[in-house]
Amino acid sequence: MTDQKFTELLSEKLSGEISADDDQGFMEMLAANEDYRREYESLSAYFQRKEQPYENIDIVFQQIKERINVVGSNPKPIFTPAPVKRSFQQWYRIAAIFIFGLCTFFAYQFFKAKDAANLPATMAWKKSYTPGRQTSTVLLADGSKVTLNAASEIKYPASFNGQTREVYLTGEAFFDVAKDHQHPFIVHTKNISIKVLGTAFDVRSYPDESATETTLLRGKVEITLNKRPEKHILLSPAEKFTLKHAAESGAGSLNEDIYSITPMTYYKDDKDAILETSWMNNKLLFRNETFSLLSLRLSRWYGVDFVFKSDKLKDYKFTGEFEKENLAEALKALQFIAPFEYKIEGKTIYLYPVK
Repeated sequence: MTDQKFTELLSEKLSGEISADDDQGFMEMLAANEDYRREYESLSAYFQRKEQPYENIDIVFQQIKERINVVGSNPKPIFTPAPVKRSFQQWYRIAAIFIFGLCTFFAYQFFKAKDAANLPATMAWKKSYTPGRQTSTVLLADGSKVTLNAASEIKYPASFNGQTREVYLTGEAFFDVAKDHQHPFIVHTKNISIKVLGTAFDVRSYPDESATETTLLRGKVEITLNKRPEKHILLSPAEKFTLKHAAESGAGSLNEDIYSITPMTYYKDDKDAILETSWMNNKLLFRNETFSLLSLRLSRWYGVDFVFKSDKLKDYKFTGEFEKENLAEALKALQFIAPFEYKIEGKTIYLYPVK
């Protein structure tokens, strides 16, 4: 059973699909068993090479078969570590592990590159959209519950049939994911992907905002930057991940997107009032928030559009709470904090500096 577990973990390690917990267990197995450690070092050397993974695979496979067929001799090493004498059974197990891990790696890379639009036509997809001034709840086929904030859309399959459970989000949603350790749950947004097994978290990814956020309430999630797929960030409960998009941050290139991990935000130190999820309780909480960002939230909250007639107004900062206030009452309250004037024309609010 120990050898079988090592084989499974080794293949996951080589393919980059090992979880944080399994990775810790794998490293403990390496520390306790010198043979395991040597096999891992030998096999991982191949994956660390700079050439494309598909190059020379036929040659490598043939060399492995030659090793298996040579009994009682010292076969020519494929990898860079110093050669070690091994029995026929040991080389056979190494070959089996290597081939399985390599196939897993290739399969993962192939299917990961496929977009939902290229999935088989037989898979039925659904969409659920929540307009401004509303929230809604979607129950997925696996029992996961998704609460959509205003002006948000989720795309999801009618049933989960593959190795993973994947959905696509535009806007903001709170996910309460049903536990299924055999089928990871993945949320795709424009800029990041969030992978979980069973947890509760909030994702905010509006196309008109300059940042993407994920706030974790319980469990653990692994975040991958879509344009930097080699980058994986683990998030713990009560933490918030924020990715500031390069175009808005002035970084100038994709690889300079800026991300940070901070504690999730409480309103006036009230542990029951979490800013990131207050919308689920029909409250709009904000603390030290710029008028530019707050106007986007107010736009979705009241179903209106804001037009700034002065860029100076965008930098005003506000702290407050709205629940039952109408639009006029909300604007009046903000005027007590920072001076500005406004004019309402239909569903458009024009904001002016005080003359």
